[in-house]
Amino acid sequence: MNSNIFRENAANCLYLAESAQKDVLQSYRRMADAWTALADEQDWLDLQSSGRATELAGGAIDRMRDKGASNIDVKDRKRQLIEGPEEFRNVRVDQDNKRV
Repeated sequence: MNSNIFRENAANCLYLAESAQKDVLQSYRRMADAWTALADEQDWLDLQSSGRATELAGGAIDRMRDKGASNIDVKDRKRQLIEGPEEFRNVRVDQDNKRV
């Protein structure tokens, strides 16, 4: 299932909240939060391959990057975060244990 549909529903709720009366405003906001949470859960369920997980992690890391860091530092930090600590790489179940 595509989580974009859930995100569109959340956006629609926020749109309706803009013109809503006070008594239903919070309801629209809570519905938007619920649709967003559902979309996040669906993204998690859709993670069938480590490639997709890497893509999502890379996007999250890019959004939080240190703007003052050099490109080399950013790439190195991103690689370290995605691959995980070296001492745990051989025990990961989502990757081949070919590394020594």
